[in-house]
Amino acid sequence: MEKHRILIIEDNLDTRKFLEAMLSKDFEVITAENGVIGIDYARNRAPDLILLDIMLPILSGYDACSLLKKDEKTKRIPIIFLSAKNSIPDITQGLGVGADDYIPKPFDYKELLARIQTRLRKTMEATAQPIQVGDLKIDPANRVVSFADKVAQLTLTEFDILRCLAAKAGTVVSREDILKEVWRDDSGKTNDRTIDVHIRALRKKIPPLTKHVISIYSVGYKYEK
Repeated sequence: MEKHRILIIEDNLDTRKFLEAMLSKDFEVITAENGVIGIDYARNRAPDLILLDIMLPILSGYDACSLLKKDEKTKRIPIIFLSAKNSIPDITQGLGVGADDYIPKPFDYKELLARIQTRLRKTMEATAQPIQVGDLKIDPANRVVSFADKVAQLTLTEFDILRCLAAKAGTVVSREDILKEVWRDDSGKTNDRTIDVHIRALRKKIPPLTKHVISIYSVGYKYEK
Protein backbone atom coordinates (compact mmCIF):
# COMPACT_ATOMS: atom_id res chain seq x y z
CA MET A 1 0.00 0.00 0.00
CA GLU A 2 1.32 3.45 -0.91
CA LYS A 3 2.56 5.48 2.03
CA HIS A 4 1.07 8.84 2.97
CA ARG A 5 3.35 11.78 2.21
CA ILE A 6 4.22 14.17 5.05
CA LEU A 7 5.76 17.60 4.49
CA ILE A 8 7.83 18.97 7.38
CA ILE A 9 8.45 22.73 7.33
CA GLU A 10 10.99 23.32 10.10
CA ASP A 11 14.10 25.53 10.22
CA ASN A 12 15.83 23.77 13.14
CA LEU A 13 18.10 21.16 11.59
CA ASP A 14 18.11 18.82 14.59
CA THR A 15 14.33 18.84 14.90
CA ARG A 16 13.90 18.42 11.17
CA LYS A 17 16.27 15.43 11.04
CA PHE A 18 14.65 13.83 14.10
CA LEU A 19 11.18 14.12 12.63
CA GLU A 20 12.35 12.86 9.26
CA ALA A 21 14.08 9.83 10.82
CA MET A 22 11.11 8.90 13.00
CA LEU A 23 8.32 9.52 10.50
CA SER A 24 10.13 7.80 7.63
CA LYS A 25 9.30 4.49 9.31
CA ASP A 26 5.63 4.95 8.42
CA PHE A 27 5.44 7.73 5.84
CA GLU A 28 7.12 9.23 2.82
CA VAL A 29 8.73 12.41 4.16
CA ILE A 30 9.59 15.71 2.45
CA THR A 31 11.40 18.47 4.36
CA ALA A 32 11.72 22.22 3.87
CA GLU A 33 13.74 24.66 5.95
CA ASN A 34 11.51 27.70 5.43
CA GLY A 35 7.95 28.64 4.55
CA VAL A 36 8.66 29.75 0.98
CA ILE A 37 10.18 26.40 0.01
CA GLY A 38 7.47 24.64 2.01
CA ILE A 39 4.66 26.35 0.09
CA ASP A 40 6.34 25.43 -3.20
CA TYR A 41 6.59 21.78 -2.13
CA ALA A 42 2.99 21.80 -0.92
CA ARG A 43 1.77 23.10 -4.28
CA ASN A 44 3.88 20.81 -6.45
CA ARG A 45 4.47 17.62 -4.49
CA ALA A 46 0.97 17.06 -3.05
CA PRO A 47 1.65 16.05 0.57
CA ASP A 48 -1.17 14.39 2.51
CA LEU A 49 -0.34 16.40 5.66
CA ILE A 50 1.94 19.26 6.70
CA LEU A 51 3.85 19.69 9.97
CA LEU A 52 4.55 23.41 10.28
CA ASP A 53 6.77 25.38 12.65
CA ILE A 54 5.80 28.97 13.48
CA MET A 55 9.12 30.71 14.01
CA LEU A 56 10.55 30.39 10.50
CA PRO A 57 12.90 32.59 8.47
CA ILE A 58 11.56 34.65 5.53
CA LEU A 59 7.90 33.79 6.16
CA SER A 60 6.31 32.95 9.51
CA GLY A 61 4.37 29.74 10.00
CA TYR A 62 1.21 31.79 10.57
CA ASP A 63 1.60 33.50 7.19
CA ALA A 64 2.54 30.25 5.46
CA CYS A 65 -0.54 28.52 6.87
CA SER A 66 -2.80 31.38 5.85
CA LEU A 67 -1.45 31.32 2.28
CA LEU A 68 -1.77 27.54 2.04
CA LYS A 69 -5.38 27.61 3.23
CA LYS A 70 -6.27 30.30 0.66
CA ASP A 71 -4.70 28.40 -2.24
CA GLU A 72 -7.10 26.14 -4.15
CA LYS A 73 -4.34 23.55 -4.67
CA THR A 74 -3.39 23.27 -1.00
CA LYS A 75 -6.34 24.40 1.11
CA ARG A 76 -7.57 20.85 1.81
CA ILE A 77 -4.20 19.58 3.11
CA PRO A 78 -4.40 19.20 6.93
CA ILE A 79 -1.83 21.33 8.77
CA ILE A 80 -0.51 20.64 12.26
CA PHE A 81 1.46 23.41 13.94
CA LEU A 82 4.46 22.12 15.89
CA SER A 83 5.86 25.05 17.85
CA ALA A 84 7.62 26.22 21.00
CA LYS A 85 5.12 29.08 21.11
CA ASN A 86 2.58 27.47 23.42
CA SER A 87 0.54 30.21 25.07
CA ILE A 88 -3.24 30.31 24.63
CA PRO A 89 -3.00 33.36 22.31
CA ASP A 90 -0.40 31.53 20.19
CA ILE A 91 -2.61 28.46 19.85
CA THR A 92 -5.68 30.60 19.18
CA GLN A 93 -3.86 32.48 16.44
CA GLY A 94 -2.59 29.25 14.90
CA LEU A 95 -6.02 27.71 14.72
CA GLY A 96 -7.42 31.04 13.59
CA VAL A 97 -5.30 31.09 10.41
CA GLY A 98 -6.63 27.67 9.46
CA ALA A 99 -4.45 25.03 11.14
CA ASP A 100 -6.19 21.75 11.88
CA ASP A 101 -4.23 21.03 15.06
CA TYR A 102 -1.56 22.56 17.28
CA ILE A 103 1.09 20.65 19.26
CA PRO A 104 3.44 22.58 21.57
CA LYS A 105 7.16 21.75 21.76
CA PRO A 106 8.64 19.80 23.40
CA PHE A 107 6.28 17.11 22.19
CA ASP A 108 5.75 13.43 22.84
CA TYR A 109 6.40 11.51 19.61
CA LYS A 110 3.65 8.96 20.26
CA GLU A 111 1.13 11.76 20.70
CA LEU A 112 2.34 13.42 17.50
CA LEU A 113 2.01 10.17 15.57
CA ALA A 114 -1.51 9.62 16.95
CA ARG A 115 -2.55 13.16 15.95
CA ILE A 116 -1.12 12.66 12.44
CA GLN A 117 -2.97 9.38 11.98
CA THR A 118 -6.20 10.92 13.25
CA ARG A 119 -5.97 13.82 10.79
CA LEU A 120 -5.14 11.54 7.88
CA ARG A 121 -8.05 9.25 8.76
CA LYS A 122 -10.49 12.15 8.99
CA THR A 123 -9.32 13.49 5.64
CA MET A 124 -9.80 10.09 4.01
CA GLU A 125 -13.26 9.76 5.53
CA ALA A 126 -14.26 13.23 4.41
CA THR A 127 -13.33 12.45 0.81
CA ALA A 128 -14.58 8.86 0.78
CA GLN A 129 -17.37 8.00 -1.65
CA PRO A 130 -20.75 6.84 -0.30
CA ILE A 131 -21.31 3.08 -0.25
CA GLN A 132 -24.60 1.52 -1.34
CA VAL A 133 -25.31 -2.20 -1.29
CA GLY A 134 -28.97 -2.88 -1.98
CA ASP A 135 -31.02 -1.05 0.66
CA LEU A 136 -27.95 -0.27 2.76
CA LYS A 137 -26.50 3.22 2.34
CA ILE A 138 -23.35 4.43 4.11
CA ASP A 139 -22.16 8.03 4.00
CA PRO A 140 -18.54 8.01 5.33
CA ALA A 141 -18.16 11.79 5.25
CA ASN A 142 -21.07 12.34 7.64
CA ARG A 143 -20.92 8.90 9.30
CA VAL A 144 -24.57 8.22 8.50
CA VAL A 145 -26.03 4.75 7.87
CA SER A 146 -29.52 4.02 6.60
CA PHE A 147 -31.34 0.85 5.56
CA ALA A 148 -34.40 1.17 3.32
CA ASP A 149 -34.13 4.94 3.95
CA LYS A 150 -34.40 4.50 7.72
CA VAL A 151 -31.43 6.06 9.53
CA ALA A 152 -29.75 3.89 12.18
CA GLN A 153 -27.98 5.28 15.24
CA LEU A 154 -24.68 3.44 15.43
CA THR A 155 -21.61 3.81 17.62
CA LEU A 156 -18.35 4.76 15.90
CA THR A 157 -17.09 1.18 16.13
CA GLU A 158 -20.33 -0.31 14.79
CA PHE A 159 -20.22 2.15 11.90
CA ASP A 160 -16.61 1.25 11.06
CA ILE A 161 -17.28 -2.50 11.16
CA LEU A 162 -20.33 -2.21 8.91
CA ARG A 163 -18.48 0.05 6.49
CA CYS A 164 -15.57 -2.42 6.39
CA LEU A 165 -17.92 -5.29 5.48
CA ALA A 166 -20.09 -3.32 3.04
CA ALA A 167 -17.06 -1.97 1.17
CA LYS A 168 -16.11 -5.60 0.47
CA ALA A 169 -19.63 -6.92 -0.04
CA GLY A 170 -19.68 -10.48 -1.33
CA THR A 171 -16.18 -11.16 0.02
CA VAL A 172 -15.25 -12.86 3.26
CA VAL A 173 -13.44 -10.44 5.61
CA SER A 174 -11.29 -12.14 8.21
CA ARG A 175 -11.41 -11.20 11.88
CA GLU A 176 -7.80 -10.09 11.60
CA ASP A 177 -8.59 -7.72 8.74
CA ILE A 178 -11.57 -6.26 10.62
CA LEU A 179 -9.38 -5.66 13.68
CA LYS A 180 -6.70 -3.94 11.58
CA GLU A 181 -9.24 -1.81 9.74
CA VAL A 182 -11.34 -0.76 12.73
CA TRP A 183 -9.00 -0.83 15.72
CA ARG A 184 -5.80 0.01 13.82
CA ASP A 185 -2.88 0.49 16.25
CA ASP A 186 -4.85 -1.11 19.09
CA SER A 187 -5.74 -4.21 17.08
CA GLY A 188 -3.18 -6.31 18.95
CA LYS A 189 -4.75 -5.37 22.28
CA THR A 190 -8.33 -6.15 21.23
CA ASN A 191 -9.96 -9.56 21.63
CA ASP A 192 -11.39 -10.57 18.26
CA ARG A 193 -14.52 -11.84 20.03
CA THR A 194 -15.31 -8.17 20.62
CA ILE A 195 -16.26 -8.10 16.94
CA ASP A 196 -19.07 -10.61 17.64
CA VAL A 197 -20.52 -8.33 20.30
CA HIS A 198 -20.62 -5.41 17.87
CA ILE A 199 -22.11 -7.56 15.11
CA ARG A 200 -24.93 -8.62 17.44
CA ALA A 201 -25.54 -4.96 18.25
CA LEU A 202 -25.66 -4.10 14.54
CA ARG A 203 -28.20 -6.85 13.86
CA LYS A 204 -30.33 -5.63 16.75
CA LYS A 205 -30.27 -2.00 15.59
CA ILE A 206 -30.82 -2.93 11.92
CA PRO A 207 -32.80 -6.23 11.94
CA PRO A 208 -32.49 -6.88 8.15
CA LEU A 209 -28.74 -7.22 8.63
CA THR A 210 -29.41 -10.64 10.14
CA LYS A 211 -29.88 -11.84 6.55
CA HIS A 212 -27.00 -9.84 5.10
CA VAL A 213 -24.16 -10.02 7.64
CA ILE A 214 -23.15 -13.66 7.51
CA SER A 215 -20.81 -15.32 9.99
CA ILE A 216 -18.15 -17.50 8.33
CA TYR A 217 -17.14 -20.09 10.91
CA SER A 218 -13.57 -19.69 12.25
CA VAL A 219 -12.76 -17.06 9.61
CA GLY A 220 -14.77 -13.86 9.89
CA TYR A 221 -17.81 -12.23 8.31
CA LYS A 222 -19.27 -11.46 4.90
CA TYR A 223 -21.85 -8.89 3.79
CA GLU A 224 -24.13 -10.86 1.48
CA LYS A 225 -25.72 -8.68 -1.19
